[in-house]
Amino acid sequence: MKKLLYTTTAFVLCGGIVQANAACIATPSCTAMGYTSTSSCTNGIKCPFGNYWNCDLANKIAELEKKIEQQEQDNALKSCAVGHIFYSDMSCFVSMQTGKTPIGVVVYTDGQGHGQVLALKSIGKYEWGPTNNDIPTLTNFGGAQNASYDLNSCPNTEKIIAAGNKSKYPAAWAAHEYKTAGTEAGDWCLPAAGIFTSYYNNQQLVNIGLTNAGGTQFTTSTFAWSSSERDNLVAWYSNFDYSYGLGFNYKDDSREVRPVLEF
Repeated sequence: MKKLLYTTTAFVLCGGIVQANAACIATPSCTAMGYTSTSSCTNGIKCPFGNYWNCDLANKIAELEKKIEQQEQDNALKSCAVGHIFYSDMSCFVSMQTGKTPIGVVVYTDGQGHGQVLALKSIGKYEWGPTNNDIPTLTNFGGAQNASYDLNSCPNTEKIIAAGNKSKYPAAWAAHEYKTAGTEAGDWCLPAAGIFTSYYNNQQLVNIGLTNAGGTQFTTSTFAWSSSERDNLVAWYSNFDYSYGLGFNYKDDSREVRPVLEF
């Protein structure tokens, strides 16, 4: 006689659905999984088990995207070289780019992704400040060689404008208030003496960039104020007739102002 084999199958009701040989698993909690917002949010992630959203995750994604964008910009700036045209979107290229607005030419780089950009043109002639008046927070450079090492354009400018208003220190204030597409007042500075030396040492590269971008080149008769002080009576200015591209003059003389932008 053949034996009959019997099997027992357990049927379990889970969420209104009959399932065989299964144990009910509780629906995960949205809040426990990080979906804590009861309102939807831009780029928010919706919980698959209920009407909750994770907005914090969206914020983290936005932060990550911002960091990636900043890293890409930093990497682009590391490729900037003296003579490159600098654009309003903070990019730089050796030649003119269609659809981009040039705002200056790279005049100095430190080789580590930082540098300074010379404005395309002079913004006018201004006095440096009153004679027989020393700004104690500024270093005094007694000789052109020493002044040629001063690259502190914006720190110098900040010290000058902190020492008096625009009627007292017109040149520094004019540079400080200059703005272009992509920049605001306060972004630009009065160049330190060493920036003019960098231009003097790289005239061919800088001049090609200025010409291509529609800017104005320095000549031996271009006298533009630096933010570097010599003493209480005089300050340094650009003079390509002399070594290091520097000369000095009384502070109450009117000279050109050609701002720089640090990156």
